[in-house]
Amino acid sequence: MLPSLAYAKQAVTILSYEYFLTEEEKSIADERYLAAFTQALSHQFKVEQYTTNAARMLKQLSTQTNVCSFNILKTTQREKQFIFSAMPSSMFLQRRVFGLKETLKDLPEQVSISKLLANKYTFATLTSTSYQELDSMLAMYQHQIMPIIGAGDFSRLAKLLLHKRVDMIIDYDMSVKHFLTPQQYAELDSREIIEYPEFNSGYFACSRTQVGAEVIEQIDALMQSAKMHQPIKQYHYASFQPEVAARIMTIYKTYYKPETYND
Repeated sequence: MLPSLAYAKQAVTILSYEYFLTEEEKSIADERYLAAFTQALSHQFKVEQYTTNAARMLKQLSTQTNVCSFNILKTTQREKQFIFSAMPSSMFLQRRVFGLKETLKDLPEQVSISKLLANKYTFATLTSTSYQELDSMLAMYQHQIMPIIGAGDFSRLAKLLLHKRVDMIIDYDMSVKHFLTPQQYAELDSREIIEYPEFNSGYFACSRTQVGAEVIEQIDALMQSAKMHQPIKQYHYASFQPEVAARIMTIYKTYYKPETYND
Protein backbone atom coordinates (compact mmCIF):
# COMPACT_ATOMS: atom_id res chain seq x y z
CA MET A 1 0.00 0.00 0.00
CA LEU A 2 1.27 3.48 -0.88
CA PRO A 3 1.89 5.81 2.08
CA SER A 4 -0.74 8.46 2.66
CA LEU A 5 0.12 11.78 1.04
CA ALA A 6 -0.97 13.45 4.26
CA TYR A 7 2.16 12.04 5.90
CA ALA A 8 4.57 12.83 3.04
CA LYS A 9 7.38 15.12 4.07
CA GLN A 10 7.26 18.65 2.66
CA ALA A 11 10.32 19.55 0.57
CA VAL A 12 12.47 22.55 1.45
CA THR A 13 15.71 23.75 -0.13
CA ILE A 14 18.46 25.22 2.05
CA LEU A 15 20.40 27.79 0.03
CA SER A 16 24.01 28.65 0.77
CA TYR A 17 25.65 31.42 -1.18
CA GLU A 18 28.97 31.69 -2.97
CA TYR A 19 30.72 34.21 -0.76
CA PHE A 20 34.05 32.82 -1.93
CA LEU A 21 34.51 31.66 -5.46
CA THR A 22 35.56 28.03 -5.57
CA GLU A 23 34.29 24.75 -4.23
CA GLU A 24 37.56 24.17 -2.35
CA GLU A 25 37.16 27.42 -0.43
CA LYS A 26 33.82 26.59 1.17
CA SER A 27 34.15 26.81 4.92
CA ILE A 28 34.32 23.41 6.62
CA ALA A 29 32.89 25.08 9.73
CA ASP A 30 29.91 26.33 7.70
CA GLU A 31 29.30 22.88 6.23
CA ARG A 32 29.44 21.10 9.59
CA TYR A 33 27.20 23.68 11.22
CA LEU A 34 24.58 23.54 8.48
CA ALA A 35 24.75 19.72 8.45
CA ALA A 36 23.78 19.63 12.14
CA PHE A 37 20.59 21.57 11.43
CA THR A 38 19.86 19.77 8.16
CA GLN A 39 20.03 16.41 9.93
CA ALA A 40 17.70 17.61 12.69
CA LEU A 41 15.23 19.10 10.20
CA SER A 42 15.21 15.95 8.04
CA HIS A 43 13.04 14.16 10.60
CA GLN A 44 10.16 16.45 9.59
CA PHE A 45 11.11 17.77 6.13
CA LYS A 46 12.66 16.53 2.90
CA VAL A 47 15.73 18.76 2.92
CA GLU A 48 17.85 19.56 -0.14
CA GLN A 49 20.85 21.88 -0.36
CA TYR A 50 21.82 24.18 -3.21
CA THR A 51 24.53 26.82 -3.67
CA THR A 52 23.88 30.10 -5.48
CA ASN A 53 25.14 33.67 -5.42
CA ALA A 54 23.93 36.21 -2.86
CA ALA A 55 21.68 38.16 -5.24
CA ARG A 56 19.85 35.05 -6.50
CA MET A 57 19.52 33.73 -2.95
CA LEU A 58 17.76 36.90 -1.77
CA LYS A 59 15.49 36.82 -4.83
CA GLN A 60 14.57 33.17 -4.15
CA LEU A 61 13.76 33.95 -0.52
CA SER A 62 11.33 36.63 -1.74
CA THR A 63 9.26 34.12 -3.75
CA GLN A 64 6.61 31.58 -2.77
CA THR A 65 9.12 28.74 -3.25
CA ASN A 66 9.96 26.73 -0.12
CA VAL A 67 13.53 27.90 0.42
CA CYS A 68 15.59 28.87 3.47
CA SER A 69 19.10 30.09 4.15
CA PHE A 70 21.30 31.05 7.10
CA ASN A 71 23.59 33.90 8.20
CA ILE A 72 21.22 36.41 6.59
CA LEU A 73 21.38 40.00 7.85
CA LYS A 74 18.06 41.19 9.24
CA THR A 75 16.65 44.52 8.02
CA THR A 76 13.22 46.15 8.22
CA GLN A 77 12.64 45.57 4.50
CA ARG A 78 13.74 41.94 4.64
CA GLU A 79 11.50 41.23 7.62
CA LYS A 80 8.57 42.10 5.33
CA GLN A 81 9.81 39.62 2.71
CA PHE A 82 11.26 36.70 4.73
CA ILE A 83 10.55 34.89 7.99
CA PHE A 84 13.53 35.12 10.34
CA SER A 85 14.60 32.94 13.24
CA ALA A 86 14.38 34.43 16.72
CA MET A 87 18.03 33.66 17.53
CA PRO A 88 21.01 34.48 15.29
CA SER A 89 22.44 31.58 13.33
CA SER A 90 25.83 33.19 13.89
CA MET A 91 27.59 36.33 15.05
CA PHE A 92 30.70 37.77 13.48
CA LEU A 93 33.04 40.74 13.77
CA GLN A 94 31.70 43.88 12.16
CA ARG A 95 32.75 45.36 8.87
CA ARG A 96 35.44 48.02 8.85
CA VAL A 97 36.37 50.99 6.67
CA PHE A 98 39.26 50.17 4.33
CA GLY A 99 41.35 52.57 2.30
CA LEU A 100 44.89 53.08 1.07
CA LYS A 101 47.29 53.83 3.91
CA GLU A 102 47.87 57.32 2.55
CA THR A 103 44.12 58.02 2.65
CA LEU A 104 43.59 56.83 6.23
CA LYS A 105 46.87 57.95 7.84
CA ASP A 106 45.42 61.02 9.62
CA LEU A 107 42.16 59.39 10.73
CA PRO A 108 41.54 58.10 14.29
CA GLU A 109 41.18 54.39 15.09
CA GLN A 110 37.37 54.79 15.15
CA VAL A 111 35.66 56.77 12.41
CA SER A 112 32.14 57.95 11.66
CA ILE A 113 30.80 57.10 8.20
CA SER A 114 28.51 60.12 8.46
CA LYS A 115 31.47 62.46 8.94
CA LEU A 116 33.50 60.78 6.20
CA LEU A 117 30.65 61.26 3.73
CA ALA A 118 30.19 64.86 4.85
CA ASN A 119 33.91 65.37 4.17
CA LYS A 120 33.36 64.24 0.56
CA TYR A 121 35.06 60.84 0.68
CA THR A 122 33.82 58.40 -1.98
CA PHE A 123 32.81 54.78 -1.32
CA ALA A 124 32.10 51.61 -3.28
CA THR A 125 29.21 49.50 -1.96
CA LEU A 126 27.56 46.19 -2.86
CA THR A 127 23.93 46.15 -3.97
CA SER A 128 23.63 42.49 -2.90
CA THR A 129 24.05 43.20 0.81
CA SER A 130 22.70 45.47 3.53
CA TYR A 131 24.87 47.87 5.48
CA GLN A 132 22.17 47.94 8.15
CA GLU A 133 22.63 51.05 10.33
CA LEU A 134 24.36 52.78 7.41
CA ASP A 135 21.82 52.08 4.64
CA SER A 136 19.77 55.27 4.98
CA MET A 137 22.92 57.35 5.40
CA LEU A 138 24.54 55.92 2.27
CA ALA A 139 21.33 56.55 0.33
CA MET A 140 21.63 60.27 1.11
CA TYR A 141 25.05 60.47 -0.55
CA GLN A 142 24.45 58.54 -3.76
CA HIS A 143 26.62 60.99 -5.73
CA GLN A 144 29.61 59.76 -3.66
CA ILE A 145 28.75 56.06 -3.93
CA MET A 146 29.82 53.61 -6.63
CA PRO A 147 27.38 50.65 -6.50
CA ILE A 148 28.77 47.23 -7.44
CA ILE A 149 26.24 44.90 -9.09
CA GLY A 150 26.40 41.28 -10.22
CA ALA A 151 28.22 38.01 -9.68
CA GLY A 152 31.67 38.23 -8.16
CA ASP A 153 30.83 41.57 -6.57
CA PHE A 154 32.71 40.74 -3.35
CA SER A 155 35.90 40.11 -5.30
CA ARG A 156 35.68 43.45 -7.13
CA LEU A 157 35.17 45.63 -4.09
CA ALA A 158 38.69 45.84 -2.60
CA LYS A 159 40.34 46.05 -6.01
CA LEU A 160 38.62 49.37 -6.63
CA LEU A 161 40.74 50.82 -3.83
CA LEU A 162 43.97 49.61 -5.40
CA HIS A 163 42.95 51.17 -8.71
CA LYS A 164 42.06 54.40 -6.86
CA ARG A 165 38.52 54.42 -8.24
CA VAL A 166 37.13 55.26 -4.78
CA ASP A 167 38.55 56.46 -1.47
CA MET A 168 37.10 53.78 0.80
CA ILE A 169 35.05 50.60 1.09
CA ILE A 170 33.15 48.99 3.96
CA ASP A 171 33.89 45.28 4.22
CA TYR A 172 34.86 42.39 6.48
CA ASP A 173 38.59 41.94 7.08
CA MET A 174 38.43 38.25 6.12
CA SER A 175 36.85 39.16 2.78
CA VAL A 176 39.43 41.80 1.91
CA LYS A 177 42.27 39.42 2.82
CA HIS A 178 40.74 36.64 0.76
CA PHE A 179 40.42 38.56 -2.48
CA LEU A 180 43.81 40.32 -2.38
CA THR A 181 47.36 39.05 -2.37
CA PRO A 182 49.39 39.68 0.83
CA GLN A 183 51.26 42.43 -1.04
CA GLN A 184 48.01 44.12 -2.10
CA TYR A 185 46.52 43.81 1.39
CA ALA A 186 49.64 45.46 2.84
CA GLU A 187 48.85 48.61 0.82
CA LEU A 188 45.60 49.09 2.76
CA ASP A 189 44.68 50.17 6.25
CA SER A 190 41.36 50.00 8.12
CA ARG A 191 39.39 51.66 10.91
CA GLU A 192 36.53 50.67 13.22
CA ILE A 193 33.13 52.17 12.42
CA ILE A 194 31.52 54.14 15.24
CA GLU A 195 27.99 53.54 13.99
CA TYR A 196 28.32 49.75 14.29
CA PRO A 197 28.24 47.52 17.41
CA GLU A 198 31.18 45.13 17.90
CA PHE A 199 29.39 42.12 16.39
CA ASN A 200 27.00 41.62 13.52
CA SER A 201 24.32 38.92 13.54
CA GLY A 202 23.11 36.64 10.78
CA TYR A 203 19.85 34.68 11.05
CA PHE A 204 18.10 31.72 9.53
CA ALA A 205 15.55 33.01 7.02
CA CYS A 206 12.82 31.29 5.00
CA SER A 207 10.39 32.36 2.30
CA ARG A 208 6.97 33.48 3.50
CA THR A 209 5.21 30.18 2.83
CA GLN A 210 3.47 27.74 5.14
CA VAL A 211 6.44 25.38 4.91
CA GLY A 212 8.84 28.27 5.51
CA ALA A 213 6.97 29.19 8.68
CA GLU A 214 7.07 25.56 9.86
CA VAL A 215 10.82 25.32 9.22
CA ILE A 216 11.51 28.51 11.20
CA GLU A 217 9.31 27.24 14.04
CA GLN A 218 11.36 24.04 14.10
CA ILE A 219 14.66 25.95 13.94
CA ASP A 220 13.61 28.20 16.83
CA ALA A 221 12.89 25.11 18.90
CA LEU A 222 16.18 23.47 17.88
CA MET A 223 18.24 26.53 18.77
CA GLN A 224 16.75 26.54 22.26
CA SER A 225 17.58 22.87 22.73
CA ALA A 226 20.64 21.60 24.59
CA LYS A 227 21.72 19.38 21.68
CA MET A 228 22.27 22.38 19.38
CA HIS A 229 24.33 24.37 21.85
CA GLN A 230 27.53 22.48 21.00
CA PRO A 231 27.22 22.93 17.19
CA ILE A 232 26.68 26.66 17.74
CA LYS A 233 29.66 26.87 20.08
CA GLN A 234 31.92 24.74 17.85
CA TYR A 235 31.04 26.85 14.81
CA HIS A 236 32.10 30.10 16.45
CA TYR A 237 35.26 28.67 18.01
CA ALA A 238 36.23 27.27 14.60
CA SER A 239 35.63 30.64 12.93
CA PHE A 240 37.26 33.07 15.39
CA GLN A 241 40.06 33.49 17.89
CA PRO A 242 39.13 31.97 21.29
CA GLU A 243 38.71 35.34 23.03
CA VAL A 244 36.37 36.59 20.28
CA ALA A 245 34.36 33.34 20.30
CA ALA A 246 34.05 33.56 24.09
CA ARG A 247 32.59 37.08 23.85
CA ILE A 248 30.13 35.86 21.22
CA MET A 249 29.02 32.92 23.35
CA THR A 250 28.48 35.27 26.31
CA ILE A 251 26.00 37.17 24.13
CA TYR A 252 24.38 33.91 23.00
CA LYS A 253 23.88 32.97 26.63
CA THR A 254 21.27 35.74 26.92
CA TYR A 255 19.13 33.89 24.33
CA TYR A 256 19.13 30.56 26.14
CA LYS A 257 16.98 29.24 28.91
CA PRO A 258 19.33 28.56 31.86
CA GLU A 259 18.68 24.81 31.77
CA THR A 260 19.76 24.46 28.10
CA TYR A 261 22.97 26.48 28.25
CA ASN A 262 26.11 24.68 29.30
CA ASP A 263 29.81 25.34 28.77
